[in-house]
Amino acid sequence: MTCPVSPQGARSVDVTSASSSESRSAVARFERVGGSVLFGLFGVGLFDQPMLPPVSAALEATGRTRYQPWARAVRTAAADQLIYHGEDADRDAESQRLMLLHRDVKGVGPDGERYSAFNPQAWNWILYSTFFVQRGAYLALTGDTPSAAADQAIWEHYLAKTRGLHLPGNSQPIANYADLTVHYDRMIAELRTTPALEAATSAVRRSPRPDFLPGVTAPLWRVSAPALGHVAMILGCGIMHPEVRAKMPIIWTARHDRQFRALTTALRIAYTRLPATLTDSPMARNRRKYEQLVGRYRKVGLTSFAPDTRENRRVTAGPDLVST
Repeated sequence: MTCPVSPQGARSVDVTSASSSESRSAVARFERVGGSVLFGLFGVGLFDQPMLPPVSAALEATGRTRYQPWARAVRTAAADQLIYHGEDADRDAESQRLMLLHRDVKGVGPDGERYSAFNPQAWNWILYSTFFVQRGAYLALTGDTPSAAADQAIWEHYLAKTRGLHLPGNSQPIANYADLTVHYDRMIAELRTTPALEAATSAVRRSPRPDFLPGVTAPLWRVSAPALGHVAMILGCGIMHPEVRAKMPIIWTARHDRQFRALTTALRIAYTRLPATLTDSPMARNRRKYEQLVGRYRKVGLTSFAPDTRENRRVTAGPDLVST
């Protein structure tokens, strides 16, 4: 079972270790998983977000999670791609847009408590949840067991990507990964089975046909939707912290454990053996192609602009191009 946090093994690390080869490799694999279309299969792992009452109240106030689940999911995925895989300018612009729009997310919940998107506890909870879902998918798809240094490097990488979404001052996200796992464990006590969670779970189990699928697919969708929803629930709940999963409106059994292991084994094989061009999201595929072209163009350049000598010409042009 891949759980988002394991405080028993967490410990403070020297952040300079993030420059090690092992850490850089872990960050690269973490990044690739985040840019894979297979990552979306673990989306139910995000359901720890509406378990926090003020987040549930905000989601219920708009009704978009309850009545427009697919549209909201598509918008969230698009924003994530811009922030995690876009160029710096596009990432910053999307972050500013989201910060601006969330100013309107405030009110009074059913429990009489006021809520605001910019409440530091609620705002950072979204960032933490999203990170742990990506980390859980990363572990499931790669089979990695990152060291403490690698976990710190991955977390720092995520913080750098989301810097435009950080609140100022003392409200900034936790910097140390070990401290983050402790905080996550403490937050579990605040989580509840909320109306927004029940609505989100129902949307997965009895999902309406997405608007982006043509009407002729309706019969096929009715037949396949329950099985697809079950797979999504198994994968998303499988990467949850066990105490969080226990608060889901489902009963997790040993059979679900076996299904999770079977599904992640199959996905790991697909992720490992299929070409990245098939599993990458459009944004990640474009970014990968761009980086490959940059590498090729850089290889064309000279290593020095000093005047050519006979020896230099032999090195740069090759013996067959040098007159004798």
